[in-house]
Amino acid sequence: MKQRRIDIEQLQEQFRQFLRRKMYRNTQERFRVLERAAEFDRHFTADELYVYMNTSGDKISRATVYSTLDLLTQCNILVKHRFQGDSATYELAARKPNHDHLICRDCGYMIEFQESALLALQDEIARRYGLQAVSHSLQIFASCGDSATCQRRRESSSTTDHDT
Repeated sequence: MKQRRIDIEQLQEQFRQFLRRKMYRNTQERFRVLERAAEFDRHFTADELYVYMNTSGDKISRATVYSTLDLLTQCNILVKHRFQGDSATYELAARKPNHDHLICRDCGYMIEFQESALLALQDEIARRYGLQAVSHSLQIFASCGDSATCQRRRESSSTTDHDT
């Protein structure tokens, strides 16, 4: 799936306007969290971002990272996911818009995909109820078709093999 080029100035302006509307403070730390989050080209956790920032010379508290991620999610710059009850992961909304996730429930292997039929269906369903669709979120949980390639199943079966 092709990723979009990110215009960080546009994201900063979107965040600035959001903070102004909500009457929150425009702090340098919040904008640094946005900049560092935009550097990820994959899903990331709050702790991964926190470690990345602190090892890159940004001295920032864990609480600031978490609270800023919540704000970035509220203003639709980030999308927050919970895959199988794991800790929350985030991704930049503008990087890969309108995509869904197919996830192996055993090993966590994930495929991101876009399906035009799903986009048409979201619009049709929203219209049926008198609404206009803005976005959707779909997670399909499955199992790897080949158990030999499924990392978690392979590990659990090798443990079982040793026990016999």
